[in-house]
Amino acid sequence: MKPDTDNPAAARQRSRIYGFPLGVINVLRVVTDCLAVYVSFYLGYQIYFLNKPRAWAQYLPELSPALYYLPSAEHSYFTIAMGLGALVLAVYAYYDLYAEDTSILHVQEYRNVLIGFGVAVLTFLALYYLSFTYHPGERGREKLFSRLIFSYSCALAMSGIILGRAVLNRVQVWLHRRGIGARRILIYGTGPVGCAVARRLKEFPAFAMFPVGFLDDDPALTNTLCEFDQARAMSLPVLGTGEQLRRHVATSRADEVLIAMPDASTERVVGIVNYCMEQSIRFQFIPNVCQLAFQRTQTRDLAGIPMISVKEQSQHRAYRIAKRALDLVGGVTGCVVLSPLMLIIAVAIRLDSKGPAIFAQSRVGLNGRPFLMFKFRTMHSGTPRYARTPLEQDDPRITRVGRWLRRTSFDELPQLINVVFGSMSLVGPRPEMPFIVDEYTDLQRERLKVKPGITGLWQLSADRRIAIHHNMDYDLYYVHEQSFLLDIVILIQTLFLAFKGI
Repeated sequence: MKPDTDNPAAARQRSRIYGFPLGVINVLRVVTDCLAVYVSFYLGYQIYFLNKPRAWAQYLPELSPALYYLPSAEHSYFTIAMGLGALVLAVYAYYDLYAEDTSILHVQEYRNVLIGFGVAVLTFLALYYLSFTYHPGERGREKLFSRLIFSYSCALAMSGIILGRAVLNRVQVWLHRRGIGARRILIYGTGPVGCAVARRLKEFPAFAMFPVGFLDDDPALTNTLCEFDQARAMSLPVLGTGEQLRRHVATSRADEVLIAMPDASTERVVGIVNYCMEQSIRFQFIPNVCQLAFQRTQTRDLAGIPMISVKEQSQHRAYRIAKRALDLVGGVTGCVVLSPLMLIIAVAIRLDSKGPAIFAQSRVGLNGRPFLMFKFRTMHSGTPRYARTPLEQDDPRITRVGRWLRRTSFDELPQLINVVFGSMSLVGPRPEMPFIVDEYTDLQRERLKVKPGITGLWQLSADRRIAIHHNMDYDLYYVHEQSFLLDIVILIQTLFLAFKGI
């Protein structure tokens, strides 16, 4: 039988079969969460008695829970682990933690993991105390299970759950990057917005959307390549025009059409939308938001009427206090702990090339105020102080030691001094040189509303080869979505990135 190549529903069915690993990974999330709780209680039990004589075993019934009639307290703690594990799975299912998370750096997933685990623990303790049958202890008072063992186990369980999910997220990203388990996306529009969408989908495979090509109403672009990322030489073919939309969806096995033509007329966009609905083609479209940055907009539903508004920058007083406390603790601790490493780096710089080890440069900080930023010198001393920052490692201005420092980001370590004195933060947009800030647009100046940082979303992205002022998306996202948890996630990711570069 001839395959139904013109049937979009058949193409979507084939894509679902192609994307079967997603269900497997969700099952693995359930298994790893359960195993993390169970193994953690075993380890917590062993850690508690690590330095205690095994003769203590005769007193273990005092530490056992209501089900103390089991052969040993160790078995009783395994029973607790099974009960808590079941509660964790139920709470995580309620928080949709076994569905795909598309938040940047999975920050929403990790936040819900922590909140859900806390809810599960509190619920377990409440149910346990309500159902506990009291038995007299050795000293005439009632004994529950060891709070210390329970605390050890919960801390290990929470860490194990996050670690397991981080590994599975990396596996899922690896699969999605190759189109496995991801929806196949056909992008309608080769303009700036369409190219930006393709670049973001390629850079963030966690969205589970794999772009397979472009469509454009200009017939001259058919059968050409649309380069949407010049820095990485990434391109996709332009399959044709919207006149053959149904056929292109079928031949490309696309699951969805993403209409990225916000500047097109309303009649044109409505016509494409109506055609997709008539042909049962799944679609999404990017609306015209009057040239506002996407990071600044939010949508809400007003009794069935979609409304788009501009986000207000949110910096609660508690967050500012917590952030400054984190900066002080992290900055002082970093200066003390890393001082031997910084001394070694300074000596290596002096031996490798002439000039001072520390490089100071004026940068623009919070609310446009200039400050003096410190870093290890990575370029030859004859290089102009305010020359454009090198974007490639083979730039002849960079010294031999400087290449290693840039790869590991160790050249930024002296900025811990800036953090301690308050001109910088551990996390935030990178500070720019004054002559670059002078050329900022009103939109770009929004990044000056927060204190600059040593690390941020841009440093963790694959777009580091693109100048900061040409790629503001990450900084604008951070300005409008900043939170203490996001700062913690960025710091952890930065540590892994630095060690990876060593």
